Amino acid sequence: MAAVKKGQTSKLILKVQTGQNKAGEVTLSQRTFNNVNPALADVDLLAIGTALGALQSHTVDSVNRQDEAQIGQA
Repeated sequence: MAAVKKGQTSKLILKVQTGQNKAGEVTLSQRTFNNVNPALADVDLLAIGTALGALQSHTVDSVNRQDEAQIGQA
């Protein structure tokens, strides 16, 4: 039985440090950029995320990619 992937979408997520809680731990917020081309290579998406991170007023903690697709039988 073969599986087929349909409707693949991707998001670029930047996690930024927005401060500290009472325990002194770093608090994070995320900036999500939807409708990223799923065919985009990871290295290219990292370059875009790094460039967008440079525009943020907060320090970037991580650059993340989230892919989602529906799978079914062929």
